[in-house]
Amino acid sequence: MKTTAASNIKSLKSNKKIKIFLFFLVLSSIIWLLIELSKSYITPVVFNVEYAKLPKDLMVQKKPVSELELEIKAPGFMLLKYKFKKRKILLNLRNIAKTKSTYYLLPNKQISSLNSQFSNEIEIISVLKDTIFIEIGKSISKKVPVIANLDIQYKAGYNLVEKLKITPDSVFVSGSKKLIDSIAGITTSPLKLNDVFEDIAVDLLLISPYKSEQIKMSDIKVKVSGKVDKFTEGTFKIPVTIINVPFGVKVTTFPKEIEVIYQAGLSNFSKITQNDVSVVFDYKQYENDTLITYLTPIITQKSNYVYALKINPPQLEFLIQK
Repeated sequence: MKTTAASNIKSLKSNKKIKIFLFFLVLSSIIWLLIELSKSYITPVVFNVEYAKLPKDLMVQKKPVSELELEIKAPGFMLLKYKFKKRKILLNLRNIAKTKSTYYLLPNKQISSLNSQFSNEIEIISVLKDTIFIEIGKSISKKVPVIANLDIQYKAGYNLVEKLKITPDSVFVSGSKKLIDSIAGITTSPLKLNDVFEDIAVDLLLISPYKSEQIKMSDIKVKVSGKVDKFTEGTFKIPVTIINVPFGVKVTTFPKEIEVIYQAGLSNFSKITQNDVSVVFDYKQYENDTLITYLTPIITQKSNYVYALKINPPQLEFLIQK
């Protein structure tokens, strides 16, 4: 029994020594690692690239390289962070060089600018790619209409009081002549609304027909707005007016008045008078076809407040006296 107890005590002491040894081994390893990471090293690191300040009369026609490998000097902590998460650098295209037909950039001439984008702990030594070729062409601009992609269904008895308004109703597009010449208009993102009974006010994105690096648009979205109202029906009578009657010819019509049937929003209904609608009948219809026995109405004027206009009777009988 004494021998077993002594053996257990010896084993416990041995395990304690191992644990103490392992603790100091781990601690010393951490201290060593921290010391090493605090030192500066020179190593290549990959960065994402963005380009800026291209002259306004030029346009990038094909996306250039989006990553570059830079040789940098930085503490190990910083290098370790950059290895796991790419940082972004900005290259200036203001003074881009050109041969006969090729544009190119020498990134190592922008080392000072690149260093200004980082803290003092990091030093950009060089860009490992010494030349970046970029497809660039002359940029032109033109104004094109905005085409709304809308599918709007109104609740029964409701409708627009006035035409939908798109703001802005046109945009400027800029890019190479070949691409810009092919653009007749810019379409909005689709909008589908059902059972609408309230005013419309919504922003819609504009859809570029080409990639963003190929053309630029003066606006990226538009506002679509419209006043919606409950509609009611109204009627009034106006005398028959016949135009282009030759001298010496008398035309008698049956009836002598016509009924105008229309719909209008409740908010504008009281504003509508007989002067808001003008309807005529043209004698030339008979001159073009002397066999006809009736004339059809022609609406020459209509208020923006008036919708679904109908004329009763839809055809006018007449008698000619010479």
